[in-house]
Amino acid sequence: MGGMRATLLGVAAWLIPAIALGQTMVEGKHFDFSPAEYHAAAPPVQGPKRAKGLVIWNHGRGMTAADHKAPPLALHFAHRGWDVYGLYRGWGNDDRMRALQIVGAGIEKAWQMGYRRIVLMGQSAGAYAAIEAVRYGYEVDAIIAMAPAAHGNGSYWQDNDYAMRPIWERFAGKKTKVAVAYFSGDDYYEAHAPNVRGPWLQAKLSSFGVPHYVINQPDIAGLKGHIAGHSWNFARRFGPCIFDFVDSGEAPACDEGDPGALATFQIVAPRLETAGAAALAGLWYGTWGGGRLIAIPIEGVEGNRVLARYMTGLGANPSVETAESVDWPLTLTEAGMHRQTANAVFEFRRDGDRLVGTMTAKHNPALRDEIVLQRANELISAR
Repeated sequence: MGGMRATLLGVAAWLIPAIALGQTMVEGKHFDFSPAEYHAAAPPVQGPKRAKGLVIWNHGRGMTAADHKAPPLALHFAHRGWDVYGLYRGWGNDDRMRALQIVGAGIEKAWQMGYRRIVLMGQSAGAYAAIEAVRYGYEVDAIIAMAPAAHGNGSYWQDNDYAMRPIWERFAGKKTKVAVAYFSGDDYYEAHAPNVRGPWLQAKLSSFGVPHYVINQPDIAGLKGHIAGHSWNFARRFGPCIFDFVDSGEAPACDEGDPGALATFQIVAPRLETAGAAALAGLWYGTWGGGRLIAIPIEGVEGNRVLARYMTGLGANPSVETAESVDWPLTLTEAGMHRQTANAVFEFRRDGDRLVGTMTAKHNPALRDEIVLQRANELISAR
């Protein structure tokens, strides 16, 4: 019944766009709808009877051609039981109205195939089209919109906020879960008027009672600019959070300053018995520039040996980047703490109530990553 109702709603909803366009978008002629292509290996499509649901990936618009391959975030869903299909728009069918119709056609096809949970995932113009599809009446499980934009970065950048507000107003009463990511330095709005769209949308969707998760200009190295959502960094740092939101309908603990994010990434924080070196003992956590959330529990110090573990959470590809915990002692130095592994050198120094760390590749010192760790005092059980 739900699929039939959504299909009927879709047919009615698309009458106005179809009339305005004057033609119907035809699969194989104006667009392709097929299993997603990636820049990395992916699991096979399972089909509607076995998969949790279908993610429909809708790429952004390019100047002459767009990179239609699905981002690592979509790969994250594929490795956790979802099928992913891509809507690949031909260059001549890449304007806003045609993109909107093509998304509708993809949803209709997914229902016909037998998928009952559908997630629309889009970047830039693809994200804008996903939002408009729900505005026009399509009932889908969730939308994931990364840097939604359909207007240029010149004098029209304002429209990526102001023209969208009436669209968002039509979400009152919607059941579709909404995940949106805005990034600092995005020329299509955030570089001109930072920290406007995110707070406005957060307040608006809250007032409507729409389940939502708004990622607003994350302060994480590498997550800057219009295409940040298409990066491995984004999938590593926010993939588990977005997946949990789509799965549960509740925004998970995910903020950099929230120790509850460790559980979201399946990091099981230990209860520590602190012994000596109270200034260092505790549970320290943070995010590498590559997007990996980690925790370093420090129990104490014996001589110049720091008793610690290294804990990683889920990454962009949960079949490879799994949650792990290994014994990871460090050595005290005059500058702070030091550790060498087979591939890298780690250095940490105290900066007030933070630990600032670097990881330098042994084979190429130019490959360097940085992290700022903070301490979760409330998770420590003192002796």
